[in-house]
Amino acid sequence: MKEQDHAPIREAIIRVVRETDLKVLLCPEDMTQMAVGKEMLYDPLPADLKKRVVWREKFWLTDEALSVYVRSAGLFGSEMHSPIMAVGNGIPAIVCRFEEQTSKGIMWRDIGLGEWLFDLDQASEAAKVPAAVLAMAKDFDAAKRTAETARSFVQECQQETMGILKDQLAMR
Repeated sequence: MKEQDHAPIREAIIRVVRETDLKVLLCPEDMTQMAVGKEMLYDPLPADLKKRVVWREKFWLTDEALSVYVRSAGLFGSEMHSPIMAVGNGIPAIVCRFEEQTSKGIMWRDIGLGEWLFDLDQASEAAKVPAAVLAMAKDFDAAKRTAETARSFVQECQQETMGILKDQLAMR
């Protein structure tokens, strides 16, 4: 399933580099993804594009990752923690999922980011990934507004939840 799970992301990388002035940083979210990420995302890229694609060879910790995400034009990939950190800081993030990753990606729909959630097991959805990533990259202002709307929604839900908790604790 490696090719199926990585081809749409690899194509998005190619399109961003060819159709924008942006660079792409490949930074796997956990150590288990280092070898497969290099094999399936970086190594197959055309040689002329590699000068604008950076492969991070070493795994990084959360604080370093977040410091990069908040300075980026957005994030796309097939894990949840990095997109959560990105959107939590108002940075656009597209999530690609497949069956073996559980259903936690559904939260993207719950917070209003369904247009940025793709099921790579569905060919019709996987085919839309490169265009969605390119749209995010080409119109950062619109993508940032979408991310901010989702972030505000989550913050409102958290405030409401904490209000209920506060009321319940006060009754004891």
